Amino acid sequence: MKTITFRYFDVDYAGLTSSSSLVARLIGKLSSTAAERMMAINKQESDKSDLISEYGNVDKGKMVTGACLRIVNSKEVPIITEDMLKQNQFKVSSINVNAKDKEKTCLDYFYFCLSNTKLIVTLDSRCGINRFETYINWLLNTKETGEIISFTPTVDEEKISASDIKKITINNSYEITPMKGENQENSVKTKMVNLTNDILKNLFSETDTFQELMEANICSANLVIKFSKPRGMDEDEYKRKTAGAILKPMEDPDGVRFTSNGKKISGSQILRTETVEVDSDENGAISEQEVYQKMIQKLKQEK
Repeated sequence: MKTITFRYFDVDYAGLTSSSSLVARLIGKLSSTAAERMMAINKQESDKSDLISEYGNVDKGKMVTGACLRIVNSKEVPIITEDMLKQNQFKVSSINVNAKDKEKTCLDYFYFCLSNTKLIVTLDSRCGINRFETYINWLLNTKETGEIISFTPTVDEEKISASDIKKITINNSYEITPMKGENQENSVKTKMVNLTNDILKNLFSETDTFQELMEANICSANLVIKFSKPRGMDEDEYKRKTAGAILKPMEDPDGVRFTSNGKKISGSQILRTETVEVDSDENGAISEQEVYQKMIQKLKQEK
């Protein structure tokens, strides 16, 4: 047996122009060859690509399952062979000397199950969902249609209620800027930007050793924003615009702390995740079909 973690996300849409469902459109695009589904990460600087290597049509198009890979040209991945290790020494130039130009190596992968409203992935918690979001938007060519499909982390409502959140504190990696909405006096819009040392230096203009204080962890900065739910705003919408949306771009959710009913809760504690056990062979390879079946079962239980 092997333990894996499911991460939950809500599917959001903006500017939809098609009457077809998300899953139906995605299945239509997946009917192509695997090579046609390869999205280059950066054509100028890297040969890395993202790719849905396999997929399954579930319940007559109500869901789609699959595996998403990040691949790279094999020549870019240093591979040390067993024969090389048997030698007294070997040159760096001999690494990957026999790799073929068109061969690809899988750097990492994860499984997913997507419905029109929910998403479950096994993507490592250290990786942001933006990676998969970008790929899906590219595959569906939303850039041309002006649509936006986004995946927002699902908040575990048993851990925290959005209506009870009164304050969010973020460490010195990010800044939150509150803005008043046009129609709702207390509405809050957040924007994440890197907090540069130049900005902080303005606060300590007379301190010559500011950089040394930062590097020695003597000085740090916390940014705090207080907010309240506007009247008439739906609870689910409020939740997505606060906890889930703020945690989405964070590489380290523990760097965000929510204050609710006088208690401080770290970001990772409120994200909805679930650990499951699946069969594995003697080499540690998990049963992919069992992973898909458990994901499908979980999504069918969702509202």
